[in-house]
Amino acid sequence: MVWEIDPAHTLVEFAVNHLTINLVKGHFDEVQGTLHLDTRQPENSWVRASVNTASIYTGIAQRDGHLRSSDFFDVEKYPTITFESVRVRRTGPKSGAVVGNLTIRNITRVVSFQTDFTGYARDPMIGRWKMGLTASAVIDRRMFDMSFTQILEAGITLIGFETRIELRIEAIQSE
Repeated sequence: MVWEIDPAHTLVEFAVNHLTINLVKGHFDEVQGTLHLDTRQPENSWVRASVNTASIYTGIAQRDGHLRSSDFFDVEKYPTITFESVRVRRTGPKSGAVVGNLTIRNITRVVSFQTDFTGYARDPMIGRWKMGLTASAVIDRRMFDMSFTQILEAGITLIGFETRIELRIEAIQSE
């Protein structure tokens, strides 16, 4: 069954360490994509999605501007992040691993997302079925040529390299 990602009800978030003592989170406001969910044979499932890098938001305009710069996402040169699955494997009754090609800054790396199916519901506002998924992965942002940081006193890094990606996906059944 094919589903379209509902951008109004989908969250694409990331988190990185700040000063090694706390997390800074942000998200992308513009996401789109399609997924095929085969509940009987999950290995036949797939997903293709993209986010608009300029839609990054952390709540602080100066930080958002820096993240849009060439130190990080370089949104002028690389306007989208894409993900296309290459393999899906069931890991539990409602969970799985989705392995695919994540492309950031025109660099593609294989990333595995741990996913959980959160259910189906008919949306009374549109009269159509929706389904939910959560997914998470951890990457090293240097894999995508994003190595900016500053080393402070005692060797403390301003911004960590390990980046946690968290997705809350709501998708609408295609007609």
